[in-house]
Amino acid sequence: MGRSNEGADETPDVNGSTSAMVDPKVYVPALLTLLSNTLTNNASIFYRQHFGVGLTDWRIMYRLASDPWITAHRICELSALDKAVVSRSIAWMESRGLVLIRGDAEDARRRLLALSPAGLDLHDRITVVALQRERNFLAALKEDEVAETIRLLTKLVDNLGAFSTPVAIPPQRVAPIESAPPTSPRRAIKPR
Repeated sequence: MGRSNEGADETPDVNGSTSAMVDPKVYVPALLTLLSNTLTNNASIFYRQHFGVGLTDWRIMYRLASDPWITAHRICELSALDKAVVSRSIAWMESRGLVLIRGDAEDARRRLLALSPAGLDLHDRITVVALQRERNFLAALKEDEVAETIRLLTKLVDNLGAFSTPVAIPPQRVAPIESAPPTSPRRAIKPR
């Protein structure tokens, strides 16, 4: 692809050995991670502040608005969200009257989910703001660049399976330094 040296810089380290280094300015996973983390953190704060919902709640809401009466498992598949996180979010939304839950006539073990009228109203209000925030973000691009960006991102999403392709692991060149045992026991820090 011609990127083998473009994203990695072979610079001698302090010992004089040459090793590949990732340049985060051209390494696509680093750029996508920076973009994703920044968008996620900003959106999470914004939606909590203005609508009282977290980003996971919002992601579930727009899935249920576009595809009502689906299972939590299907939401996880479509959104690449963790099952436990989705379960907690659905329980929270149910307790606030934002989702409706019913049994599946074909499989009594499955629960089907949809937005309640209050959930749809909240979804509609957030959608207006979310689309405006998207327009603000994409204003840096021309119309044809937006279309090309969507096309390329979709192509990359379709190719996520490439991360499952086996790769050669380079042999270890230097043995790790044995670390001394801690002088004091480490305490677990409880989240607030």
